[in-house]
Amino acid sequence: MPSLMKRLAVVADMIVPGEPVADIGADHAQLSIHLIEKQIVPRVIIGEFSDGPFARACSAVQDSTVKDKIELRQGNGLQVLKFKEVGTVVLAGMGGDTIIDILAHDWEKADGFQRFVFQPMSKAGVLRQRLASRGWLIEEERLVLENGKIFLVIASSPANCPYPLTDLEIEIGPLILKDNNKLTRRFIQVYLNKYNHIYADLTKSALNRNNQLIQDYRQKVERLEEILGASKG
Repeated sequence: MPSLMKRLAVVADMIVPGEPVADIGADHAQLSIHLIEKQIVPRVIIGEFSDGPFARACSAVQDSTVKDKIELRQGNGLQVLKFKEVGTVVLAGMGGDTIIDILAHDWEKADGFQRFVFQPMSKAGVLRQRLASRGWLIEEERLVLENGKIFLVIASSPANCPYPLTDLEIEIGPLILKDNNKLTRRFIQVYLNKYNHIYADLTKSALNRNNQLIQDYRQKVERLEEILGASKG
């Protein structure tokens, strides 16, 4: 079996060990097989909706040495699971809006699981904002560099105490903004460059000038410059 992708290795490290896991949208089943082979969890349930990904997952599992500990179920999202059937649910390799759609189909069932590990490929801000409004805790945010691209992994636990997030916390991540390492600084710098360009375009435009929006982006730029400046100290 090929080595585990770096982003999936981070996902594996954020799973509750010793508890059954559900991998929703497993496709190639690489993560599921790894979790059993490394004895991180005792059992994995793979959920796939479409015929093609389901067939690929079945083939990968059948070719593995741990097929007796991986169960494959074809169905939509969390519908393949029973209430509190596993400790951790993984939703990786899909957009943040798709993740929210899966959770929102049955929030009551979703609330019953101990931990979720998300690896959004896009729209992470949409995911964070909905988690906060739902009251789910964002417990971990990790970045990983793979093939020159930065991927994000978020661990969250269901709760029922909604809380606010600032614009920067929604867009970049409340825990990432507090972290201080080379990859985090690189990630924040990408957003600083983006905000600087938007701010410059807004200030140059004479049409539909929105002073409040200009001020908002100026404050974002200043805040990120402050964070990056402090991290170099």
